[in-house]
Amino acid sequence: MIDSVFVVLVTGSFVAAVFGAAFSAGGALIILAITSTVLPVQAIVPIHSTLLIGSTAARTAMFWEYVDWKIVWPFLVGSLVGALLGARIYIELPEAIIATSISILMIIAIWLPSISWRPKLKHPWAIVGFLHTLISTLFAYGALFHSVILHTSLRRQQIVGTMAGALVGMSVLKIAGYVWFGFDYSPYFAIIAAAVVANIVGTAVGRRLGEFLPENAFRLAFRVLVTVTAVRLLYAGLV
Repeated sequence: MIDSVFVVLVTGSFVAAVFGAAFSAGGALIILAITSTVLPVQAIVPIHSTLLIGSTAARTAMFWEYVDWKIVWPFLVGSLVGALLGARIYIELPEAIIATSISILMIIAIWLPSISWRPKLKHPWAIVGFLHTLISTLFAYGALFHSVILHTSLRRQQIVGTMAGALVGMSVLKIAGYVWFGFDYSPYFAIIAAAVVANIVGTAVGRRLGEFLPENAFRLAFRVLVTVTAVRLLYAGLV
């Protein structure tokens, strides 16, 4: 029998992929909100890494010709170090610290005003890859890469393709790091496989719906969803 956790996570993966493809944002936080509601605290971040990998892989394939590999490869070199260090620390963290840290990060990510930061380094991508992946491996959501790449001269399609290529590689490195340090994915194989399929379908749907969906309404509902989930998780971490 298919249980409620399976249905919630696979459906959430589809919805996250739709909004990620439609608005180029929101998918990771939607997944974080959902996983933090139905999964054990220690499993939130490792499973989060698997539930959007189908979406980023699909976007990489769709925008392959636009991927800037001069950004992706240095990013992944930094990601390798960040994923190994972050996974090693994460496995040792108490659940209360994980829950509290994720909830605070969610609230900051959803309510902090946009920061216009232009990196002064000529080739920042290995450093960005390390820092983004370290934060993402510890708390599921990095966000640094998004802020930096928006201030490059890349066109929209190049940004979408390059981010997808870098993030799908980062996800593979994160998953490998969690496995290396002892996280067991075997109870979640069916969920992960179904989520990958849901990601691919959701990405295709999201590309078509993007121009019709009311973005303002989405952003308001999205903020409310993430805030309520973050407060609940913060309460669980503190109590």
